[in-house]
Amino acid sequence: MPGVPKPMPPKHSLISAVWGEGAALEDCPALEQIFTAPGKAEDLMQALACHFSKAIAANPLGHPPFRNSFDGYGSTLQLAKSGRAQLLLQAREPGSYSAQAATFSDNLRYDAVLAGQARGRIVRIHGPEDKVRFCEEEIALGRGARLAFDCTSEMLLAEEVEKRLVTLRLVQAAAQPRPVREYCRHTGSLLHRTAGKLSSSRREMMTALLGRMGRADAAPVLAGLAMRAGEDSLRWQALRECLALDTAQGFTALATIARDASDPLGASAGALRAQLLEAHPQLRELENA
Repeated sequence: MPGVPKPMPPKHSLISAVWGEGAALEDCPALEQIFTAPGKAEDLMQALACHFSKAIAANPLGHPPFRNSFDGYGSTLQLAKSGRAQLLLQAREPGSYSAQAATFSDNLRYDAVLAGQARGRIVRIHGPEDKVRFCEEEIALGRGARLAFDCTSEMLLAEEVEKRLVTLRLVQAAAQPRPVREYCRHTGSLLHRTAGKLSSSRREMMTALLGRMGRADAAPVLAGLAMRAGEDSLRWQALRECLALDTAQGFTALATIARDASDPLGASAGALRAQLLEAHPQLRELENA
């Protein structure tokens, strides 16, 4: 139809399939240029903006076919997804931002700053997982900046955004991602740990919902889930909910896990068992039953 722009390539074609399967960035020349060569990321976004500006002008009730979110401070468009990889366009609104915690995930990330101006810092962690040491590097962010992060131990904090910061971001998740970890920036203590996989996060939410609903009939299923091999965060969530719904089944499962020296949850289960026995000595009867 005259005046209607040609369609854009499919979303997945914006990301190399081999990158989505876990290849290194240097094995994906087109992607590597976007995140290393001057002007390439800006050219891509200029072409994308022109295409959709014409499309919306021709179809005033239309909207770009991208997943998006906005929380009042930052916005995200998911431009493409392939396998374990995502291409995102993100913006951070002007203002001052402080963070009491730092979060790390099992991802590789590449940033190309397209516009804006900000001051921030790169936060790196070292040491044992339960309590880390921080090393921080101040950085100025502006158009043309190119950054790469191993998100298992590095993250970027934009603390003073003077002009809206717009970034093209490429993310590749690990095949079997470790849990996401949140640390207190003042003490280095581990505050929170969640599943690295979206599917496991959904199961954690369902497990928590059973607990909030008081579904005592789900206790055997939760006990079984806690005992089976799987993501530690999901097993721990199931164990906690089982304890709350049915003390006998939950404590029996807890004691079994605590006795298994090869179980990754063994030490944590042992510590919780000791705390519960100190507070409720009658629970020892369940172990002797």
